[in-house]
Amino acid sequence: MSEPPFRELLTKYRELKGLSQEQVASHLGCSSASVSRWANGHSLPQRETAEELDKLLNADKKLFAAWRLGRTGTVTPEWARSLSAIEQAAQTLQCVSPVLVPGYLQCAEYAQWVFRLGWPQASDREIEYLTHVRTRRLGELPGLRMTAVFPVTALTGSPSNVRRAQVQHLLTVVKKRDVSVHVVPEGSILAAVTSPLLVFRLRSGETVISSDHVDGNVIYENSEGYDRLASLVTGALAASLPAEHSRQVLEGLTT
Repeated sequence: MSEPPFRELLTKYRELKGLSQEQVASHLGCSSASVSRWANGHSLPQRETAEELDKLLNADKKLFAAWRLGRTGTVTPEWARSLSAIEQAAQTLQCVSPVLVPGYLQCAEYAQWVFRLGWPQASDREIEYLTHVRTRRLGELPGLRMTAVFPVTALTGSPSNVRRAQVQHLLTVVKKRDVSVHVVPEGSILAAVTSPLLVFRLRSGETVISSDHVDGNVIYENSEGYDRLASLVTGALAASLPAEHSRQVLEGLTT
């Protein structure tokens, strides 16, 4: 579903606030003709004015996001074009991984196993470096609340020593961090999710969605598909076990 254009949201939030165009103009220190042009879609205000409008009309960043979409063609902030910047700004993360344990939750043994399978020609030093980067990432994001969905076969399909180490790591992370793990039981599949999907909710109130592919991470800069992508997370959670039942499954895999 497409995002409403700036002009529609401006009218919506102005009316909800109970302000006329003239009153909005008075608050902003601009002409009522300018507000009229924005409301009719004839022009967009400057960035600072758009931010003031969002605050004045209590639009909770939605009006500013619409302004950014109209100005740049994307709701993603300029600084949020790299995964690292997004992670640092995120308050929550919903991660659905259709095959493996998500990278944020991988222990060293599991990460080494995955990297060796995916990059057989890599040297031991390269594998060691990649493993170090991957396994320390969650610790570098202490305020992040995470919900992870992945199939139980991501564990049962690994070598027994790797499985035991990974299961113990998951149980420790769930106990020590604000992390909720939901496993998809055997017999069920995440058919609609073909690659790892990450939905970040930023502290600013904005949403950024990305996905991991064979050749790297992709950040979706057009919000038109956000509703569909977010619904995939809802569907994955519906196909998985509740957190408590998932913990019991994990505990059963420790032997």
